[in-house]
Amino acid sequence: MSASTSQPLREQTLPAGGDLQAWNRELNQTHAMAAMRARAGRVVTAIEARRRRLVAASVLRARPEVVVDVGCEDGWIAEGYVEGVGSLVLADLDPDVLASTALVEHPKVTTVVTDATRPDALRAHLGSRGADVIVLSALLEHLPEPGEALRALAPLLAPGGRFVIYLPADGPILLAKRVLKTTRLGHLIQGLSLEPAPGHLHQFARADVARLLAPLARAGAVVESIVFDPVCLGYVASVRRRPADAAAGKA
Repeated sequence: MSASTSQPLREQTLPAGGDLQAWNRELNQTHAMAAMRARAGRVVTAIEARRRRLVAASVLRARPEVVVDVGCEDGWIAEGYVEGVGSLVLADLDPDVLASTALVEHPKVTTVVTDATRPDALRAHLGSRGADVIVLSALLEHLPEPGEALRALAPLLAPGGRFVIYLPADGPILLAKRVLKTTRLGHLIQGLSLEPAPGHLHQFARADVARLLAPLARAGAVVESIVFDPVCLGYVASVRRRPADAAAGKA
């Protein structure tokens, strides 16, 4: 599985040398999600709140005991479901982001610094128990090889465990931004940048999402749903690892 499962965004590339951790930390400093929400108007606030509700609903539907949120931003999305799960692991490549989350002292929450494509620290933390749900919300579009992260993280799912994935639909988002820029109406939506979202290396249409998840299905997992939300302009997908596949070592 490679970056060819989606359409590359020509506007943005990794810096020379491909230091993903340094690049990620710089993005978190210059484009912090907390700062974006602080300056957002009603429209952007409503869209972000909708994204949090969609992810939370997908997580809680599984009635999970152990949830891992990989690439958790500042933990704001996880705040939407933390009270309904047994325990939550917030995992991110940037230790400063993890330290800044409002959930850092929550009794159900632990934090792990990890790379989504090489989650050794996360594997050591979970042990043989695994996770009932792994959340990947607005993460995969930031990775040079999004499929590599799915391959690396899939073995960390417990038997019957699920990926809950959110991916922005950058195609219609960029089109809407071009219309707002051309008509000079962008100023009416407070807190909305008319530039491409920082750090997005790929854009996904529904067919791209399906191709991204196809190797998991071929390995025995079940792609339960891929749903486009017209409010968020994004896709929410659920992929379940079959209990029998874990015993056979297929998932």
